[in-house]
Amino acid sequence: MKLRHLLLSVIIAAAVPSALAAGKNDSAMIVAEEALRVAEDAGDTTALIGVNSSLGVYLRTQGKLDEALKHYNAALKMCTTEAFKRKAGEEARQEAAVLYLNLATLHVDMKHKNEALYYARLSENWGAKCADKELKSQLFAQNGLIFMMCGDDASASRLLSSAYGLAAETGRHGAALSAAAYMVALSDRKGDAKAEALWRGRCRRIEVKVSDTMTLMAYYQILCGVEMNHGRWREAITLFDKILSLDGVEGMPFVVYDCYNNMHEAWARLGEWRKAYDCLGKAAALKDSLYEKDKAESLGDLTVKYQTKEKELALVNSEARLLRTRMYMAVAALVVLVCAVLVSLYVHSQRRKAREREAEFARLKADTDRRLTMRYIDGLETERERLAKELHDGVCNDLYTVELLLAANPLQASRKGTDGEPSENVDAAQGSLSAVEGLGGTSSAGKMLAACREQVRRVSHELMPPEFKYADISMVLDDYIGRMAAAAGCEVVFTAVPDTADWTAVPDAAALEIYRIAQEAVANAVKHSGAHHVDVTLAEDGGDVILTIADDGEPAKTRGAGIGRRTMRQRAEAVGGRLTMERRDGKTIVQFIIHNS
Repeated sequence: MKLRHLLLSVIIAAAVPSALAAGKNDSAMIVAEEALRVAEDAGDTTALIGVNSSLGVYLRTQGKLDEALKHYNAALKMCTTEAFKRKAGEEARQEAAVLYLNLATLHVDMKHKNEALYYARLSENWGAKCADKELKSQLFAQNGLIFMMCGDDASASRLLSSAYGLAAETGRHGAALSAAAYMVALSDRKGDAKAEALWRGRCRRIEVKVSDTMTLMAYYQILCGVEMNHGRWREAITLFDKILSLDGVEGMPFVVYDCYNNMHEAWARLGEWRKAYDCLGKAAALKDSLYEKDKAESLGDLTVKYQTKEKELALVNSEARLLRTRMYMAVAALVVLVCAVLVSLYVHSQRRKAREREAEFARLKADTDRRLTMRYIDGLETERERLAKELHDGVCNDLYTVELLLAANPLQASRKGTDGEPSENVDAAQGSLSAVEGLGGTSSAGKMLAACREQVRRVSHELMPPEFKYADISMVLDDYIGRMAAAAGCEVVFTAVPDTADWTAVPDAAALEIYRIAQEAVANAVKHSGAHHVDVTLAEDGGDVILTIADDGEPAKTRGAGIGRRTMRQRAEAVGGRLTMERRDGKTIVQFIIHNS
């Protein structure tokens, strides 16, 4: 039940900022109240901080400052505890950084510079602890603007530079351009011409990669302000022309009016009176149309609502003029506020995307590793089968021919084949016959060749994969260990437990890898470690098949043994098993465990 509450609280917390951004105020309040209840029931501190922070932003935009402060204070109480600071994970750090950014924005709007700087520094500290580079870029950019608006140019420069670097690193060219543009304005304000030139160059390189109209418009407006302040009128006019050429700007009449109004002043300063007059006429026409429409709508509403309230009408007109005056002063603060809401939305969406990316990457990596391992193992089996056939059909037959020749007339056979001509097998064996004759006769040589042929035949049979449809893994291992014990110079013992185990239930693919791993481990013990005794055990325990090979030899240090160990590990991974090798009580123990599903 607690897990269900936690999941529900996260879902609701993510839905609150989305509803607010869509302007669904009533829906947002209903969802937020439910989110608070569920998060409180589940004791989910991170979700509670996020919901309270989002509600603070919403109530602040509605002018309900007292209610907004209650939610901000509730979130602050949870963020400032020692337990939260000590145990905060990635999501909790992000929520804390966004909360303090919202509080800094609130104090900027209220002209409380010291408080704004205090909360901006807290937001910066929490943001620095976050791992998400895109989120850090947005947090640093917004906090940099707050420092810039409050007069802390050093902190603003540090954060805006970091925001630019992170945005460029993550390929967010629009965010990088905005940060670089503010650095141009900041460098200009500090009188640092070298830094200003550096940031202008970066802006020019990024500008060609950005197509978003709002980002480009904000960038050009920042540069226009710098150029106008320094009386660089032609450069300012060029930038105003760029703004007017942006896609969709014709649907922003206030922006167009501002461009023509400033261009009129610039042309007049340059003495280009005709162009100044044209721009002034365009600005005047836009102003008349904008304000006439605004006036007509306002008077219509006032006539319907307040026909008998002349004094209240005068008061409303006065407040309207005051609001227009304050509007220009609050533009920067509102921009920061909107960005804070966007950051909140971004945090919740990025969490979900990060989880999906991590899960997809894990699946892809596991599938790739499994395919590559299986391809390698299949290649080994193919090569084993090829070598087995060559040994059996080639070397064994050649040795048998030599043995027959020795049993007959070796001197005559060494010169002629059965048809009077030198045979291929005779030619291949003649050098060996000459050497054998010098060692004391054909009888002992024939025995040596027979033993050699039998050993090659045994090796070729070991290389071939076993036929599990005629025998189970226990029978195959018992047969192999019996043959190995007869050929090896040490004692090799095989045991299968329990006696009642049904070894036919082991899949063929798993059985083949058990057989190959047993072959490799026993061969390593016999050939490389100098063991005197080797125990091979096949056991079944609770659905797991366990193969154990223990020998009393010294650990192998040869190149061949190292390749064998790596091959065993790859075979174990190919079928989802686990292979361990350890040295214990004077013995080398190799153990392979696979679940028999």
